[in-house]
Amino acid sequence: MTKILSFTLMFLFSFAGLSMAEQFSATGRGSSEQAAIMSGLNNAVNLAVKQILDDETISKNSQKINSALKGKTKKLARLIQKSDPEFTGAGYELQVTAEVNLKTLENEIDALGLMQDTMGNPRIMVLYNPNLPQGATLGNTRADLEAFFDNSYGAIVDTLAEKGFDVIDKSSAQKFSIQVAETHEMDIDTNKAALYGLKYNADLVLYYQTVGIGRYGYWNYTGGAAKIFLRAQLINPTTSRVVASKDVESASYAGTIQEALYRAAKDVGHKISAVMIESIKKSWKREKAGAGTFIVVLDGISELDDIISFKNSLKTIPGMENIRERESGGGKTTIEIKSGSTADAVKSAVNNVAKQLGWSLKLVRSEGSRSTWKRQ
Repeated sequence: MTKILSFTLMFLFSFAGLSMAEQFSATGRGSSEQAAIMSGLNNAVNLAVKQILDDETISKNSQKINSALKGKTKKLARLIQKSDPEFTGAGYELQVTAEVNLKTLENEIDALGLMQDTMGNPRIMVLYNPNLPQGATLGNTRADLEAFFDNSYGAIVDTLAEKGFDVIDKSSAQKFSIQVAETHEMDIDTNKAALYGLKYNADLVLYYQTVGIGRYGYWNYTGGAAKIFLRAQLINPTTSRVVASKDVESASYAGTIQEALYRAAKDVGHKISAVMIESIKKSWKREKAGAGTFIVVLDGISELDDIISFKNSLKTIPGMENIRERESGGGKTTIEIKSGSTADAVKSAVNNVAKQLGWSLKLVRSEGSRSTWKRQ
């Protein structure tokens, strides 16, 4: 029994370690094959550092970072695969793919006091979907619904602002809610919230919706009562991806339904902000580093042979191996790249591959991790 328990704990700890790791590809050079492998592992760790800190912070504190990580490569990175070494005359060169433990690396860097400095303050847009599920109510009038928005939105903004996050103005959020209400759609596509966030230059979008009821004489209570379930999604507006999703609830009683709604709305707003802050910080660190998921839109390229040629050529560039086609049609192709490189490195790779293929590509739009190119 003891052996089984020990094995189970070992398995759980191993799984937890893997869940905190991420793969990076890098080039290694050295006087021997082993030295080249170690060089590649060091470079993989450096790419992971760029995913945690921005370029300016790394440049200002390079000596401090190098000293802190010196001799810890084996602790931070594990070799997954390597290419055959090539002798260049001056030494050996090869490509490695390494699994870097980001949690351990973050702890090492956090000890230097650099992570908070590099985060800065992301611009957050708080958007509310006022449409309710069938059978759900928030009071008896439109004024009750507006009161809920005023108080839940205000509580969310108060909490985020107190923690140092920049929040885009309320009037923009109200415009979105009015548009959503007029469409009468219950489940608004996250793309719409993401596009609205891009319109107002948001770094992240906190998109929330209520599933609850508010009425008189409920739960054997003669006054006003409100029980609110709030579901919020944190959306990366560049990639239109949901990076976090949380649910909270709150119940309140008062002399009138309006007062009960006010209380429940404020409470649930504070709660959702509190649970979302860690997700915001984690996502923002990746965004500031410019690493993670990149979206490349190719306008004028939709033929299968062209797409395959582009993807195969891009995969030969270190750090660009993890590619998939998201959609194609209408003369456009959208490609997703997962990489430890920066946004500028991805754009440079796209430009170089286009030249290799004899194409003339023009960068027509660049928004964070998303870039749009038009074939001339």
